Amino acid sequence: MIYSELILLLKDNFEIEKIINNNNLKITDVKLIDKNIDKWNERTLYIGNFSLINSMPNSIMMLGTDKSPLLPEKSSYSIISIDDINNIFHAAKDFILEDLRSEAALFELTQEVLNKKNILSLINHAADLLGNALILTDVENRVLSYSTNYEIMDPLWAKNIELGYCSGDFIKKVRMNQQMKDWNKSGNDVVKITLDGDNQAKLVSRIIYDGHVAGSLIMIEHHTKITHSHYKQLLLIGNILFDSLNYDFSTGMKKSFYSSVLYNLLDEKENDKSELINITKLDFPRKMQVVVAQFIINQKNRYLKFSIKIDLERIFPEGYSVIFKSYIIILVPDVSENQRERLKELSLKENLSIGISWIFNDIFQFKRYFYQSVTCIKHGNKDEKIHDYTSFSFYDMLLSISNKATLEYYCHPALKILFDYDYNFYLTLRTYLECNKNVSETAEKLFIHRNTLNYRIKRIKELTGLDLDNSKEIQCLMDSYRIEMFLSKST
Repeated sequence: MIYSELILLLKDNFEIEKIINNNNLKITDVKLIDKNIDKWNERTLYIGNFSLINSMPNSIMMLGTDKSPLLPEKSSYSIISIDDINNIFHAAKDFILEDLRSEAALFELTQEVLNKKNILSLINHAADLLGNALILTDVENRVLSYSTNYEIMDPLWAKNIELGYCSGDFIKKVRMNQQMKDWNKSGNDVVKITLDGDNQAKLVSRIIYDGHVAGSLIMIEHHTKITHSHYKQLLLIGNILFDSLNYDFSTGMKKSFYSSVLYNLLDEKENDKSELINITKLDFPRKMQVVVAQFIINQKNRYLKFSIKIDLERIFPEGYSVIFKSYIIILVPDVSENQRERLKELSLKENLSIGISWIFNDIFQFKRYFYQSVTCIKHGNKDEKIHDYTSFSFYDMLLSISNKATLEYYCHPALKILFDYDYNFYLTLRTYLECNKNVSETAEKLFIHRNTLNYRIKRIKELTGLDLDNSKEIQCLMDSYRIEMFLSKST
């Protein structure tokens, strides 16, 4: 911190008259003047009575009570009240220590950059240093990255993050905001802004790249109050993150573009899908699947959704993720066995239900295959966690039928006979067919002896006249069981 910066900060609470400022050296320490000082440090700020100085230094930075002392060349001097000496000393010491800590934190962040940490790791680290959530945007108002270690509770910015870009309504509010208008006139790099509808104030720093405004870094005042050091830190951190993003394009800006496209493909309000894809010139994989996760118990905490989104990105590093309503979605080239196992671990750990669509190759069909995964989640057994659309395509077809009351007409009458006679026989036939008529496997699932099973199968044939060697009849029976299961869930 240089002399002029410190004086401005101290003036908020004390009467200070700046006389001269001929020194732009950085202040690293602060001391009270006494008669015993014989060694002077040109980077130390001295506070007290100038008349107490015995040996004059070559230059000095000082806050004194004397009106017009004779100072060496290249000195800086301001007049203070004798009653404020102690209070100013402690305030100046706090400001200087805070500034030094801030520099140490920035050095720590640059070390992370040199260690080639990705943009998410860097912005989370920066958020920890500042004590608040951070959001990085580009000049086109796209969200390039955001911290996930602090929950972003502000509804306006939570919506922008969900979209992947600043909404039209949000941009209108920004343009109408008087603080923003004043900022544009002032030319300052960092400003504190509160929009209509904001829950917390925001500190916003412009990012200058190649001589032009390239974006901004937004800090949300939620966990830590905005201080003077945040102004300087945010400006430097914004440039560090943006520079890093240019070296890590694949995990930052590019993925943000993809997320924006995916959200718009799902959002019914967005009509011109092809234009957005043409503008961003994104090249989607030739083969794609949609993996969708949802909390089994509804979660309103947006941070939890963001954390699951990050977990999915770790499992599918080549995927493109987006949050839409209550669903966490990732578009992937395929799902390997290893990735399926990791999905299972994640679902058990976080209590998620996960659906996986069929493979497709036209990005304009993304919404359709997204809803395939949603169908899996809605109709899947919650204990199984991971669900493939192949197991639910039949139910999806049933859902598309407008008159569901007539579905029972297509159920094989043998099922009603067995249900009315003995529910155990109804359940036995279903399990027997699901096990591909394997007697040992069926008996084990039903917890009965093989002989008991053989007796039941014989009795089922007698009661219904079914030919269980006829593949078409078996298929009809299986479809009938599915319809009845579907109807029972619908009522």
